[in-house]
Formats: sequence, C-alpha cells, structure tokens
Amino acid sequence: MKKLLNSCLLTATLVLAIISAPQDSKSRAVLFKTCSCTASDGSCSVTITCQGGCEKSCNPGDNCWATCSGFFSDLALETNIEIVNGTSAQLTAKLGEISHRDVLFSPARKDDPKSDVIYNLGFQKAPLWNALEFLSDRGTVRFGGKDFESLRRLRKTLLADKRLNFAVNDTPVNTFVNDLAGLTGLNLRIASGSPMALVNVDLRDATLDEIITKVSEQTGTKIVESDE
Repeated sequence: MKKLLNSCLLTATLVLAIISAPQDSKSRAVLFKTCSCTASDGSCSVTITCQGGCEKSCNPGDNCWATCSGFFSDLALETNIEIVNGTSAQLTAKLGEISHRDVLFSPARKDDPKSDVIYNLGFQKAPLWNALEFLSDRGTVRFGGKDFESLRRLRKTLLADKRLNFAVNDTPVNTFVNDLAGLTGLNLRIASGSPMALVNVDLRDATLDEIITKVSEQTGTKIVESDE
C-alpha cells in the first residue's frame, strides 16, 4: 500500500511539473506575432503585435497602417440608435457599447457651444461605418485607437481600384473577407472552399480586384460580391 501511495505521489509530481513548466520561445511566438512594414520613401512605418493574424500596408506619402485581423469587420456591425437632442458624447458611448472599442470624438469647432449638439439622430440596421462617418464630417474621430479619416482614405483607395502594397498573414480567409467587407462596404462572401484556410499574401502595387483574386488562389477559395 505504501509503495502504491509513493507511486501515485511521484506521478502527480511529474504531471504538476509538466503543467507548470514555462513555455519555450517557439510556443510564445505562435501566440503573439509582430507585423511591421516601412513605406518605400521612408515617410512612415508601422509595427503591431497580434495574438493571431494581421493585415498591413505601407505606401509612400505617409500612408501606413496595420491592424490585427478582425478589426475592420467591426465597421460593418449593425447599428440601431435613436438620439433626440443629444450630444456626440452620447453617440460615442453607444457606438462603444456596440463595437466594444474606444470611440473618441473632438468637435471641429470647440469654441462653438452648439457644435456638440445632435438633433433627432437615428440609425436603423445601418453599418457602424455610417455613424462614424457622421461624426467624422463634424470633427475628428478615433476608432479603436485609429484615425477614422485614414480608414476613409483607405476605403476610397480600394474602391477606386488604385494600387497599393497589401499584406495579410496567418488569417482565416473568412476573417479576411469579413474585414474587407467592413472596410470597403461591399457585400463579400466565400462561395466555395474552406473558410478556415489561412491567408498569407504579400502584394505590391495591387488593386482591390487583384487582392481578392490572389487571396482566392492562395487559399483555394472563391470570393464573390453578393447582390443580397
């Protein structure tokens, strides 16, 4: 009986030792990855550490951005808000509740006591983007720590089929499609293939159509724009 007890204690000790042993550097590298890039003209650079995949783009003219995968999809969140004689502070608070991200707003004219008044504002089943754009037209908006105006410029660039550098790393294709849909406002979906296939592309001077085509080829999926 004593031998059996000692054997059980030894086994338990070994199990605890294995559980409490620190993870090696390779294990940590899988959990947290750093993405970075620099514009060819040296005007800007970005670095971001994500628990999972990331999306990034560094272009001349101080046009750099990087996000953890899944960030842009929040821009398409359904927004239902009704405010009467309210303020932008009330609106940003509601948008923060919907997105679970910080939404900050600074009125364009801080010296005008009426600059922060919103009358009879309503959004019904609208994308979060619309509400952020409403505020951006009246001042400066930061969403999740990022300047919303830079997101508007990025959307305009993509929809105009202008060329830009674009990279996606270790991101499930369904997450990428949701991000691209939120960023562009297009109704994109995966028509065939595995939605969990990982996207790993690094493109130079690519248009939106070329980005979608390359990701489809690399992941063995078919990404289409739906009319629904």
